[in-house]
Amino acid sequence: MRPVRVWVGLVLLALGVFGILDATDVVDSGAAVGRWWPVALVGLGLVAMVAQRRVSLGPVVITLAGLVLLMGSLGWATGDVLWPTVLVCAGIAVLVGLRRHHGTRTPVAVFGGTTTRERTQHLRHADVSAIFGGATLDLRQAQVDNEASIDAFALFGGVEVLVPEGWRVSVGGLPFMGGIVDKTENDGLSDDAPVLTVNGTALFGAVEIANQPKS
Repeated sequence: MRPVRVWVGLVLLALGVFGILDATDVVDSGAAVGRWWPVALVGLGLVAMVAQRRVSLGPVVITLAGLVLLMGSLGWATGDVLWPTVLVCAGIAVLVGLRRHHGTRTPVAVFGGTTTRERTQHLRHADVSAIFGGATLDLRQAQVDNEASIDAFALFGGVEVLVPEGWRVSVGGLPFMGGIVDKTENDGLSDDAPVLTVNGTALFGAVEIANQPKS
C-alpha cells in the first residue's frame, strides 16, 4: 500500500503548505481548501484501488463518500449529505454481503453484531463488514491452499478476523480516524506457511486480526 501512503503524505504536505501561506497572508487559501478538500478522499479511494489492482468495498466507499461530500461543499446539494452518504455506504456493504466467493460467506453487521465461522477447505477470498456494529470472521477451521485474501471494512464499527496459528498474515489498508491492528504471531513460521492478506478499511472504526478472540 505504498501508493496510499504517498498520497496521504502529499495531501498532508499540501495542506501544511496552504496553511502556512494562508497564515502569512501570501495566499488566501482557506476558502479553496474548504470547498475542495473532499477531492483528497476521492483520490485516496482511487489510489487504493490502483494499489490493490482491483475494485474492493473500502476504496469504493471512500471514493463515493468523497464525491458526495464534494457535491455538498460545492453547493450542488442543498441539504445535509453526511447521513445519506453513511446510508449509501451501508447499503453497498449489505449488497456486497449477498455475494459468495467459492462457497465462502460474507458477513455484514449493521447496527448489531454477527459471528461467522468459515470451514471451507479451499479459502481464496472473503469479505467482512461492520457498520455501527461488530462482525467476527472466524477462519480457524478453514484451510488455505497457498494464498487467500480478506477485505475487511469497518465504518463506525469493529471487525475481528480470527486466523489459526501457522498462517502468515500480511496486513494493509486505509485507516482513517480508525485503526488496523495485527495481533497474530508471525515469528517462527515455515517458508511454505499459507499466506493470508488482509486489506482493511477502518473509517472511525477498527479492524483487528488475531489468533484468539478477545477475552
